[in-house]
Amino acid sequence: MKDILDTPVERDLPPGAAARMRADLMTSIRRPRRRRAVRLGVATMATAAAVVAGVALVPNGDGVRNLAMGSSELSPTLHRAVEQCLEWNSQMERLPLSMDDLAVAAEQDHHGVALFMTDTGYFTCEVSMQPHREISGGATGERVWPQRDWLPGPIQRLLLMSTEADGGDVAVTGRVSARVQRLVLEHGDGQTTTARLANGVFGLLTDDANVTRDAELVSYDSTGAELDRRLLFRSSHEFDHCYVDSAGTLVYGEPGADCRPAEPWGR
Repeated sequence: MKDILDTPVERDLPPGAAARMRADLMTSIRRPRRRRAVRLGVATMATAAAVVAGVALVPNGDGVRNLAMGSSELSPTLHRAVEQCLEWNSQMERLPLSMDDLAVAAEQDHHGVALFMTDTGYFTCEVSMQPHREISGGATGERVWPQRDWLPGPIQRLLLMSTEADGGDVAVTGRVSARVQRLVLEHGDGQTTTARLANGVFGLLTDDANVTRDAELVSYDSTGAELDRRLLFRSSHEFDHCYVDSAGTLVYGEPGADCRPAEPWGR
């Protein structure tokens, strides 16, 4: 039985017909109202119907974990995963990207995750390259990103991957404000993992962890004072407060009396 996140197979379709169907479906894709990680497959990318709201589920593995903050730090396997992300972005016509736009990437066994940043938007994806299986993965992004210059507080999570629906091992990428000098994931079981920060972005990858649904991302300033804590598995579109920019314009959340200042971001 196929998992709900597995892409459908092509059955008895002539190669030309299959290619035309994929092309037609690719041109019909539009950016969803809420950012979602769309499950993809190489041969059947456009026919993938299952979506994951902010969490991409990946099988557990005992392989080597690797984290890179730029293209010069990529291992050979992570380099292949990043190239696959670039190919998907090109096919989905999200935004012009190159290897130079890579901000952070991580791998776990045969799975990789990458975040690309440009002057106008971002693209982030996960890639599964299991031996003897079709390459698959998930992706989300914004071609035009109105909120690019602002953050909903000190941090913003852009992609979360987990080996279980609400726990297990996780891989996370996102952004941080200049105030954040340390970012820690509290697993919810007494254990912690520290994220790697560079140029306004972060990457975090746990290894043989038991992250629970109560896990929190906690940020600290240069003095060690806590700036913010938020649930890891809460939707990235849900906020306790609304956030406004320096002109008082609503940037994140719903209008309300308890709006807080959004924090500027740049890299």
